[in-house]
Amino acid sequence: MYKAKPRSGLLAEIDRNAPLQTEYVEPIAASVRQIRGVLGDTLHSLYLTGDVAQRCAGERADLSLTLVTTRALNVQEFTSLNTVRWRLEQSSDAVKRVEFDVVPFKEVTTLANIFRWGFFIKHCALCIRGDNLADSFGHFEVSWEVSKAMNEDLGVKLKELRKKIAVATKWGAQLDASEDAAKRLIRAAFGLVAYKENRWEQDLNICAEYFNKHYPDKSVEMERLFYLIERKPVKKRAVVALMDSFGQWVQSEYASIDRKIG
Repeated sequence: MYKAKPRSGLLAEIDRNAPLQTEYVEPIAASVRQIRGVLGDTLHSLYLTGDVAQRCAGERADLSLTLVTTRALNVQEFTSLNTVRWRLEQSSDAVKRVEFDVVPFKEVTTLANIFRWGFFIKHCALCIRGDNLADSFGHFEVSWEVSKAMNEDLGVKLKELRKKIAVATKWGAQLDASEDAAKRLIRAAFGLVAYKENRWEQDLNICAEYFNKHYPDKSVEMERLFYLIERKPVKKRAVVALMDSFGQWVQSEYASIDRKIG
């Protein structure tokens, strides 16, 4: 749910005033309380992202939170946050998984990361605690620099998810990692064409639609990614093969476009 765009060509922020979906109000409040309890003044600000922030989540959804901290966290603090994550997941039927992304304040505000964290905080996140860093950034246009920055960690994330799939002994763990990988790949694929379409989308179906418009020869791979999002059981070998082949293609396409534009 977005506010009106500030002017033609610039993206809007998520509406700060629209009410959150009822079933997620208490889990969000609990997350704020418990994260503050662990980090105290080390927490600079806390942001809600994903479908819950967009007010378009279904009856069950992931609770995705970005924690901006005044400094890098230590091992004990990360361990405590893992405990908070587990408690939140157990306390609400509406929450499928809780995801934390922790980033130090200096990393968010450095000019070198403006197309990554500046764009993300301004247009993809909703501040639910602390000083809202979105007010520190102007509105962005969709550009190749934004697409590249928002997907620069794709290779690292896919490697992590590949390991999770490899060691999974239960379907639930494998399906979670496979679904996460598919979502990341679809959004990264959309990033290849976002600057051409001059739009930024969060809805996976819309992302796929615009990607297929420019890359119709990859429609089969896109269909298979949605098969993973539907959480249908697929053998590990097939999931990993899809992640590897399509992931490598997406990354090589980013490099190719970057060479042409740069």
